[in-house]
Amino acid sequence: MNIVAIAVCASSMVVLSAHGMQGVYGQPVPPKSDPTTGAVPRLVSAPAANSTPGSALVALAPITETAVLGSPVPTIAPTWGYRVAVIGSQVFATGPERSMSIGSVGQLCTWDRSPDGSWKANIKLSQLSDSMPGDYAFQRLERGGPFLFTAVNRNGLGTSLRVLSPSDGQVNEVATIALPAGADLATFGAWYASDGTTLAVSATDMRFNLGAASADRDRDPKTFIYSNRKGIWNLDGFVRAPASANGVPTDAMWFGTSLDIDGDVLAIGRPATIPPRQTEAMPISGSARVHVYRRMSGQWMPEAEILGASVTDMKCFGLSVMVEGDLLVVRGMEPNDPQAAARVWLFARVGGTWVLRQELVPQTGIVPGRAYGFSMAISKGHIVLGDTSARGVDEIGDATPGMALVFEERDGQWVNTKRLMPAAPCAPRGFGNDVAVDWPIVVVGRTKNTNLGLEPGGAYVFDLAGDGQAVSPRPQ
Repeated sequence: MNIVAIAVCASSMVVLSAHGMQGVYGQPVPPKSDPTTGAVPRLVSAPAANSTPGSALVALAPITETAVLGSPVPTIAPTWGYRVAVIGSQVFATGPERSMSIGSVGQLCTWDRSPDGSWKANIKLSQLSDSMPGDYAFQRLERGGPFLFTAVNRNGLGTSLRVLSPSDGQVNEVATIALPAGADLATFGAWYASDGTTLAVSATDMRFNLGAASADRDRDPKTFIYSNRKGIWNLDGFVRAPASANGVPTDAMWFGTSLDIDGDVLAIGRPATIPPRQTEAMPISGSARVHVYRRMSGQWMPEAEILGASVTDMKCFGLSVMVEGDLLVVRGMEPNDPQAAARVWLFARVGGTWVLRQELVPQTGIVPGRAYGFSMAISKGHIVLGDTSARGVDEIGDATPGMALVFEERDGQWVNTKRLMPAAPCAPRGFGNDVAVDWPIVVVGRTKNTNLGLEPGGAYVFDLAGDGQAVSPRPQ
């Protein structure tokens, strides 16, 4: 099907008479963090409250998991459990996996919560269909309303997003999303987010090892917008970074590096660069910022442009964004300083204007690291930030697990109120790679690590209902 532009508006939104989708997933799964020393790796867990040096200097004692969920069958992916999601009383876990044959690929486990509070796994793990040898699946797992979204990267031949619907302990594919035939982009699916009704998919070129072609990436990439109409996902159009008023060509190579959507609000991150790979530094393009769009009369119109320079000189401001209602969470980091901690800011829409509320800073005695906010989630006014590199002054030894920090509003200020850590051991710097929240349930991935004997992988579950204190762990 050919794409035909039928309207252009000042918002840079192009309305297209097309639907259906096929494309390419551009963002690799971040590498696993190594232990901080050359010592023999070992499994680690949370310190016992008030039992180690420095405990009195930490404002928050660790809250440990309510349950540890493991796959009921052996898992194939080397890092199974790296990706998690939660919808109500259902928890999901999977891991990135390369297809070795034609047919199905991946393993997605579903746990249902029983009335007594225990979790029961479906022994039959769900898979994605129509894979080819070399396809890469389940690099991400994102909730959007009642659906789950993931992608299958066909190694440069096109990426398809898969829409999954949980039902009766299984997860079924209900739609495949891609650009129309003949109009695919190798970078389609670089990032995506949905609220179940609307889906935004960026085509930012985040590939690496491009050599001399690295500087020739598209400097005006699109983010495509789809809508769910009675179970059919239709391609409505796309947005781009707003053009400069003086006619200067757009220089927004990293527009769409991150994005999130909630109802009529769409936030798109546009860092000036992205973190370097081991083999290359990534090009600088424009200045770091976050664009906020609002849907009005069916059209997505620019509402705000938040300049990174207004709060920081970090070139990776906008590397991650999360939005819920009138709240916007933005992560930034300095790409060229491996010792500098990442930072996270909270913006709010007040009287129709997006303003900085504050920086989200951990409580006394918790030192964030470069991975602060690497995973982020927001649900019902509660913000959770994962940090595999964080440590408390009450943690002894060189190897620490990481943590997930909960922020809540108290007397007009957003405060770090909870410090989530694993009681069941995990790999060093292995806790906080992925967090998912459907408040009061918080889920953190428990990544498989065969070398350390952590099999088969799964998830940590924290039930923060009531006063927010989790009960004793109940391994499953």
